[in-house]
Amino acid sequence: MALFERDDPSLAGVDGESPQLPFPTEPAFVVPVIVKETPRYGEGHKGVFALAKIPSGTKFWIWTDRITSIHHSELEEYIKTSVQEVEVFLRQGFVLPDKPDYFHSNPTDAGRFINHSAQPNCGPDGTLRDIFPGEELTMDYSFHGNPDWYQAICRKYGVLTEAQVAAAAEQNSVVNSSQ
Repeated sequence: MALFERDDPSLAGVDGESPQLPFPTEPAFVVPVIVKETPRYGEGHKGVFALAKIPSGTKFWIWTDRITSIHHSELEEYIKTSVQEVEVFLRQGFVLPDKPDYFHSNPTDAGRFINHSAQPNCGPDGTLRDIFPGEELTMDYSFHGNPDWYQAICRKYGVLTEAQVAAAAEQNSVVNSSQ
């Protein structure tokens, strides 16, 4: 079952009730993590860090009602009526490859602080390798969808798409490794 699927029977509680999460350290995470400043990305930037060892293959995040899915035809109106910081809203949201008509916003879900890496330790189905205490959880943003409407709205507000972030990181990695 993929990381972003809403219905995961393994997470159901007694009689189908909401599960009791073992580590409610941050919203939507099912492993012990902390959100903290990551100055290497710039002032005020945050990341998600492990508080304990997370074994390879572990599901680390679940889809919750903290996420709002907005059809792209309604996104401009939603921004006008509900969003104060458009750049932050767009930067912290995402498009799934299997749901390319929707922008998913998670303004109170700590998953919005997972940063990109060309060598990620997390993927859509869980952790890709063991993650150790103090280590930042990262994903490859090129996994996310990149439809034309998303590119256009990001361009309008001067925000990099997930694909642009991934490409810039890859380019920077190539430049740094050749020096």
